Amino acid sequence: MRKKGSSKSKTTSTVQYVTEQLRKAILNGTLQRGDRLIQEEWAEKLNVSRMPIREALTQLQLEGLVEMVPNRGAVVTPITREDIEEIYQLRAFLEGLAAEMSLPYLTIEDKQQLEEILLEMETLEISSETNEEYIRLNNSFHEVLSKGCRWTRVHKMIGTLGVSPIAPNLLKRYYHETQLEHRRIYEAVLRGDSAELRAAVEYHILHTKNNLIHVMAQLNKEKM
Repeated sequence: MRKKGSSKSKTTSTVQYVTEQLRKAILNGTLQRGDRLIQEEWAEKLNVSRMPIREALTQLQLEGLVEMVPNRGAVVTPITREDIEEIYQLRAFLEGLAAEMSLPYLTIEDKQQLEEILLEMETLEISSETNEEYIRLNNSFHEVLSKGCRWTRVHKMIGTLGVSPIAPNLLKRYYHETQLEHRRIYEAVLRGDSAELRAAVEYHILHTKNNLIHVMAQLNKEKM
């Protein structure tokens, strides 16, 4: 007898497989900027129906790796190492500054909220089902951390930069390291040490950048 939900699990795993294969093809250069990603061709190549291809393209569009162009369909828009360097160098500076300036204005309730978010992240078992929840918690942690910064332009610049949207799905293996970095940030908040806090935030973001570049380099080696 088929277990209840097994069909859904199979469909989900197929979409994940297709998404990973297409993502890898884009990041390792098999698919170049401007290439059309034709659903029928990839469905045949990966031996799947068009449905998981469509769902995978939706995810890759959210990650910024494809763009849906009228009359052309899905077009490849890969993110490069230079893009990663630029985004994360700027984020490290701006988020470090925002956290430092925010610290004097964080309330007891804010610090309690940081602790609650941190504990939730630390106890969350990362999987394809919980990844989105981790991303939400991570965003909340950084938002609370910098909410006291009174410089609105800094917040706007951080919001414009955002983060590399492919990072959460490529860096699952580094979640334990990331949590240690989040805890160091939280402990700096508790100590009220603004210089330590800024340094911890900058280290965390630059370490994420280096991990992302490392993963992308590995994908390129696999192609060789």
